[in-house]
Amino acid sequence: MHKTSTATELHHCMDCGVPEGHLHHRNCASFERDARPGHDPAAHYRHRVRARITDEDIARGFVEIKLDPYRVCDVYDTGGGPREQMVKKLLRWTDKGQSEEKVLDEIESALKRWREMRREDALC
Repeated sequence: MHKTSTATELHHCMDCGVPEGHLHHRNCASFERDARPGHDPAAHYRHRVRARITDEDIARGFVEIKLDPYRVCDVYDTGGGPREQMVKKLLRWTDKGQSEEKVLDEIESALKRWREMRREDALC
């Protein structure tokens, strides 16, 4: 059973606190229900992108889709803002020459801002 948090509009299990769509804790009453045959606990990882196939693609034998951070954020509907910034930093990591420490600082900064925004939104 899930309840809704009014500040965030997220649904959480009243027994184990897990967000809706995620696996319940093994001791939760809902765990057995989610472990039933046909239930896919990893369904939230299975996003798809469709692309039109041209005659050139068929001749080549494949379709190329750029998997840049913006495509990933679009497919996973991260909602933009600080969340997209964190995903972008995690996916690119040190590709742009920054140290791991610098990237971690930038991710931490985006996370801090996201938390500030959530507190600000709760006041509205």
